[in-house]
Amino acid sequence: MKKSSVVILFLISVVFISCEIHATGEVYKQETLRNEEVSEVRSESLDFIFNNTTLGTTTISIKRSEWNKLCDNYRYFYKNENYVHAENYKYEKDGKVWSIPNVGFRLRGNTSRYCPQGKDNGREQGQMNAEWNKNYYDYAEKPNSDYRQAHFKVDFEEFLEEGEDLKMSGCMKGVALKRMDGSCTREIFCYDLFHRYGIWTAPRASHTRLILKIIEDKKGNIVTTVNYGVYEMFEEVNKQSLKARANGENAAENAWKNDKGNLWKCTTDLTDPGDYGMGVEKVAIEFNEDGNRTKIIDERYPMDLKTNKDKLEDAKKEMKDFISELNELSDTDIEQIKAFYEKWFDVDFFIKTLAVSVLCGMDDDYWGNANNYYLYFDTGKKGSGKLYYIPYDYDNSLGGSIHEGGFNNNPLEWGLGKNRPLIDKLLKVPEYREKYINLLQEVSAEDSEWNARLCTSRFNEWKIMVSPYLYSSDLDYHIGVNGFWDGTWCPSGYSLAYETNNIYDATREAFYKWIK
Repeated sequence: MKKSSVVILFLISVVFISCEIHATGEVYKQETLRNEEVSEVRSESLDFIFNNTTLGTTTISIKRSEWNKLCDNYRYFYKNENYVHAENYKYEKDGKVWSIPNVGFRLRGNTSRYCPQGKDNGREQGQMNAEWNKNYYDYAEKPNSDYRQAHFKVDFEEFLEEGEDLKMSGCMKGVALKRMDGSCTREIFCYDLFHRYGIWTAPRASHTRLILKIIEDKKGNIVTTVNYGVYEMFEEVNKQSLKARANGENAAENAWKNDKGNLWKCTTDLTDPGDYGMGVEKVAIEFNEDGNRTKIIDERYPMDLKTNKDKLEDAKKEMKDFISELNELSDTDIEQIKAFYEKWFDVDFFIKTLAVSVLCGMDDDYWGNANNYYLYFDTGKKGSGKLYYIPYDYDNSLGGSIHEGGFNNNPLEWGLGKNRPLIDKLLKVPEYREKYINLLQEVSAEDSEWNARLCTSRFNEWKIMVSPYLYSSDLDYHIGVNGFWDGTWCPSGYSLAYETNNIYDATREAFYKWIK
């Protein structure tokens, strides 16, 4: 791992040297680190950073040789999670500036991962979401030097010396940058809605402009500035987000008590506790001493441990015990089922999380595709012993979902008949089923946060904020978003941003058809 001697400066330096570079022809100059401390309370710092009433600006400075390595790594093995070295990360928001040198920078995403410049060998990467477009593969194989929107991740600690740490505003070790859907805001809206309903486990997200400054290191460090338009910046679910939600100042009453438990990222229906499904993911390219790519490592698991990786066997035992206990529940012994859920969950909170998720039309989650969720065990010496379900990845929502979301699916049978024991067993309990129905009615009520006037106003405020920055003449828009689309495609015709024929009333009416 590459080491950096510059990073040590962050301990003593708060001087900020402004050297904005707006066009090719200027020489890159490194900025002295400034890392704003908004608040000593992590949650307050995060609320400031992700406040979505104003638009922040993210600037990534990276040498052309590293940028080319990023693109070539993709073409070698598109799923790789290797970081390349970026000279600087800077985020500007409401008069505050965070500027951090020597950061890790990589691509991210699953079926939506693309090469950000040049040839995109889509046939090798097997893009599932591109199969419908026969022209995609012709495009992907066409030599092409244009820039296109892709998902990125920044890690502030990737190139630190072992044992050192550096957190943005003391609360984030990195950020995720996600190109958006046509509405420019579905996932941001959903995460915001979770928090409005008190689901504090959900990540935070906001809009940001994204500027790349590519340093032409073979041309005297001349800078090529590329405007990447507007992106979603979201808070990753990791150890830092656990700490920001731990029991303490500003934490929810039912917050987890211990931030040192086992966190799993899951793509599983929780029906099989077998060892093969649990591990620590490693998806990477190996290099030899000469810097040549020599090997692909593709170790992925339906349950990927994100914390306590050095104690994998202990974490696996805990997870296996939970899954076994879940699947051994009788379908008819209601008291046994209740005892299980009361042991493991804050039941009302869990049911409300499910209700809000279904309200958002999310069917790419556990209940739908056995996908896109985290489980956090608040266990250990000071833990509550509870298990928390953490919602995640809500771009397939609000009428942009796979199975038409809340319009044509019964919210009591959201899994479309698939085996989902975590929900199936829960709804066997008449008391819990009734709570779920009542919460669906509550969160979708006309006088709730799902009110069409409030929701369309929120979308329109964000549209006004981001619209001037969406289109960039620097980008190839075969892939990416360059305008605001307020409609839904599944089913078509409903609006996110207009009160007439809106998605909010339509969802409420669809719910009542099923649960009246």
